Amino acid sequence: MNMLLWGVFYLIATLFLLFFFFKEKQVIHWIRTKEDEILQKISLERSNGSFVAGNILTIVALIITSVFFVIVDKTPDSDIFIKVWGIYGVFIINLIVYVLRREHEWIFLLNLIMLFLSRLMFNIMDINFHIYLGINVVISLILIYLFKDLPKEKIDEQMILKEAVYGNKKMEKILTEAKVKNESTEEIFKKMFPKENITVEERIKREKRKRSTFGKALSRIDNALVAIILVGLIQMFYIGNYVIPTGSMEPTIRIQDRVFTNMVKYHFSRPKVGQIIAFKEPMENKLMFTKRIVGAAGDTLQIAKGKMTITEFKIANLDNEPKIEYTGDEKHDKLEEARYEKELQDRQVQEVGGAMIINGQESEILKRITPQKLYLPEGILMNNKIYIPKKGDKVKLDKIIAIDKKFFEVEKGGLVGEIDWKSYYDGKGYKKLSGKEFLDLVKTDKNFKDIIGSNDVYKASPDDVLTNKYYTFTLKVEGRDEMVMPIMDFKYNDELFKKLLNGETITLDTNYYMAMGDNTANSHDTRYFGLVAEPRIKGELLVRWWPLTRIGLL
Repeated sequence: MNMLLWGVFYLIATLFLLFFFFKEKQVIHWIRTKEDEILQKISLERSNGSFVAGNILTIVALIITSVFFVIVDKTPDSDIFIKVWGIYGVFIINLIVYVLRREHEWIFLLNLIMLFLSRLMFNIMDINFHIYLGINVVISLILIYLFKDLPKEKIDEQMILKEAVYGNKKMEKILTEAKVKNESTEEIFKKMFPKENITVEERIKREKRKRSTFGKALSRIDNALVAIILVGLIQMFYIGNYVIPTGSMEPTIRIQDRVFTNMVKYHFSRPKVGQIIAFKEPMENKLMFTKRIVGAAGDTLQIAKGKMTITEFKIANLDNEPKIEYTGDEKHDKLEEARYEKELQDRQVQEVGGAMIINGQESEILKRITPQKLYLPEGILMNNKIYIPKKGDKVKLDKIIAIDKKFFEVEKGGLVGEIDWKSYYDGKGYKKLSGKEFLDLVKTDKNFKDIIGSNDVYKASPDDVLTNKYYTFTLKVEGRDEMVMPIMDFKYNDELFKKLLNGETITLDTNYYMAMGDNTANSHDTRYFGLVAEPRIKGELLVRWWPLTRIGLL
């Protein structure tokens, strides 16, 4: 049924896009006609009463902006650094336009766009900010009307003709020939604008309406909305355009590579092992990740080769550990440290990592297509044999895992808390809790999304039981002995998660997948945060289009 609905959607959407691109001029002409019909119904002359009302509303808007600037949460985001830019940018632009008391359409467009993108792009979750955006959308529309005025410049037939021939040799030739023949203005307009069956006087009036402040605002808003709809439709449902922010997929994809993603494919087929996918990560539900599928729903999975703890690995490499040559040159020393880490990671992959075993056999697909053929047994996964659940499986809580955090003082003051994975690998620095023990510890049965799987280093506090440890969990599927990785989607439904904590069984309504980075030594992937639900998978990476020196299919 879903495939049928998506098929209907893509049929209608594709016809809409094709109609627009092939009939663009007709569509734009229709929009302009409708704009003029609206303008004809409104008095566009400046009114003293409206102007005074506009000034009063502007003062109110400035007061509202000041109040919301104080109450809106402006805390930086450790993952999305542009969050603060988005908040301050909106307030600054709104303030400037309100003070200038002109072109309020920019406030309307900015705040309307941010209503849709503030969560998706900037991870701004504060309800106060969204209320402020909504208020500005309404106020800006009212101010556009109250400050409406006719154009200051003189508009007559000569000005219209001058603009029509500017840079248009065909129009210039028509006008020159008409003047030589001493034709009337009406005749000239009919020759230059044959499709417009209106008098010169009517055309002048239309130009005055179009060039009024209200007419300009209406045209800008229409143009922007059309562009937003087209770009949004293509980006969300056809070809996604992403910038790769980290090195987790190196050497296949590098930092700052730009890729196009096929957003159609998974509406009509299921993801398969070996494909590189773009998906919404489940820990904070705010970033798009790009990883490779290493296990599909119904598979058993394990990384081959015995586990070696961090301590054991260091002891084994004590005599041949790579050296760092410090010179005092900050830039040189940073490069040396990076080289050291890379060499150590490469050695660890070779000595500790192993092949991916799927359903009891080494995966030939992954062995053939991944540059990095060995995977490190890290995170919750380690060397455990796991089962990847499918739709219809019944799951229940196995255990809660509380992993210690290390706290560091930063230069600007305050502490940051990072998960102590190294201690976890050494078999210490964590506790196993039952669902009841966890509830007794945290003393709350709400907002599990902020407690489970949350790793905001800036909000962590050694004195806060909710943030001084990293809480995750493992599951069991009814009738199977293998470990099941965390399903972080559960934490966004408090009632559902309480059922798990109370030992109840939940029937799954979707399939799940394991996704990992090719750079297995430097990838925060499902070894750490768990399974990826099928609805989270938005598309398959299609082609790298930047840089041009490495353009090609993925």
